[in-house]
Amino acid sequence: MSHNKTFGTPFILAVFCIYLSYFLHGISVITLAQNMTPLAEKFSTDNAGIAYLISGIGLGRLISILFFGVLSDKFGRRAIILLGVASYMLFFFGIPASPNLVVAFGLAICVGIANSALDTGGYPALMECFPKASGSAVILVKAMISFGQMIYPMIVSYMLLNNIWYGYAVICPGILFVLITLMLLRSRFPGQSIDASIAKDLPQMNSKPLVWLEGVASVLFGVAAFSTFYVIVVWMPKYAMAFAGMTEAEALKTISYYSMGSLVCVFIFAALLKKKVRPIWANVFNAGLATVTAAIIYLYPSPLVCNGGAFVIGFSAAGGILQLGVSVMSEFFPKSKAKVTSIYMMMGGVANFIIPLITGYLSRIGLQYIILLDFAFALLTLITAIIVFVRYYRVFHIPQNDIRLGERYFQ
Repeated sequence: MSHNKTFGTPFILAVFCIYLSYFLHGISVITLAQNMTPLAEKFSTDNAGIAYLISGIGLGRLISILFFGVLSDKFGRRAIILLGVASYMLFFFGIPASPNLVVAFGLAICVGIANSALDTGGYPALMECFPKASGSAVILVKAMISFGQMIYPMIVSYMLLNNIWYGYAVICPGILFVLITLMLLRSRFPGQSIDASIAKDLPQMNSKPLVWLEGVASVLFGVAAFSTFYVIVVWMPKYAMAFAGMTEAEALKTISYYSMGSLVCVFIFAALLKKKVRPIWANVFNAGLATVTAAIIYLYPSPLVCNGGAFVIGFSAAGGILQLGVSVMSEFFPKSKAKVTSIYMMMGGVANFIIPLITGYLSRIGLQYIILLDFAFALLTLITAIIVFVRYYRVFHIPQNDIRLGERYFQ
């Protein structure tokens, strides 16, 4: 019997709910930015006021993620995901009804809290539903978020062109979350420890993992990978205009190439990670690719390099590498998957807060230094990926029936 049959069927409703929640999460993160004009009017503020509102999402995430990691390991995945879904509903139903910016800021914090709950419940639940293909299961989260962020702007612009009230675009995701709640209450979730009959086919621990080595390296890997693609998303258009002589319209398209790259990567690796490649190999390959690409963008800026480079960075740094990092770190520390996820994600949140400050400062000196910084982040991603790679084969023994690409040299 294949593991998909054994595992997928009883938990299929739970898995569907998690993926649909991530699709709507992708929408929730850009809802305020996409509806900036009507919201600025509603709250009698300007774009800066809405930007302040958006920062509430990051704040909500930072203050809650460690707390939820502990709760998820203690009370189970379903309870925490339900808590997240309830917070998303508060936001989507609350924004059109909120009387002022202060209430709206509280609701933005709710999105951050909801995202923390979804991450600390959703990631571990997917790994537990598919213990033999956890890399494939978590990398598809990235695809669902990307789909949400691709489709929602089209809906908003259609509504704008047809003079439809913006609130419908905010309330509809809330209604979908009501459906998710009903399905979650009916769904089954796996236990938090892996069944013995399946565990024997998975990599076995030979020695104890070291928190100070692969634990710290995994967290640094997550921060550096996040920083690598975050810098490109924010600054690539400006760099392309300044150094590759592209017009603003051309430069903005670099981000479309970036998005395409990330989606292509997700589907290629979702297939490969099932049986052919282990996540740690994917991480070293992608980190190496991002490092070389960042160096080329810095040394030889041209329209072709900026477009191609954005695609490759999207592929290598944004195409699910963060999710694979969580999957690998959870293998090292299986008893506290949610806690591990929360620490890993929290550091990404810290980077989200600090990087705009550093890059904003560098942009005054010269945009090329921002790309140089991106190269440094990519290099750090590669170094930490190699450390985790080496440690993986010290800590784990791979069973004969699960040896994948290149692994026989490390056994």
